[in-house]
Amino acid sequence: MSLAETTKRHVITKYVVPARSRGQERLEVRVGNIAKELGLSNRTPSVFSTLSSQSFQREAGLELIEKRGGPASGGPSTTVQFVYKVLGRDTTQGHPKKAGDLMALYGIGAEIFRQLGGGEEYLRRERENLQFPAEGRPRKAER
Repeated sequence: MSLAETTKRHVITKYVVPARSRGQERLEVRVGNIAKELGLSNRTPSVFSTLSSQSFQREAGLELIEKRGGPASGGPSTTVQFVYKVLGRDTTQGHPKKAGDLMALYGIGAEIFRQLGGGEEYLRRERENLQFPAEGRPRKAER
């Protein structure tokens, strides 16, 4: 898992979900705290970038309201604090983002393939009936 994904998962799990369950309307996250909690050193720009990204906000169901602290240039710093509006809907559910979520889909088509005689049988029949009109090849049954 990439550092950005690790950061997203950590913030969503440790900050966003509890804030949403408490009914908070605003959430404040400090870059230095996240880096420390994840045991990161010299990774402040990555954490800063992740917390300011649209993809993180969309995935977490947040809207960035304000950035506080840090250098006058507005660049990455451990003292920067992001202030988010917690949106009313939980956009972290219903989207398979993690491998575990995708594994929940394992075997979803098993019954259908069983009705068709199994996956291999289905593929064999499909290949048998495959036509190549541009090449003028007849179907196997017509040869």
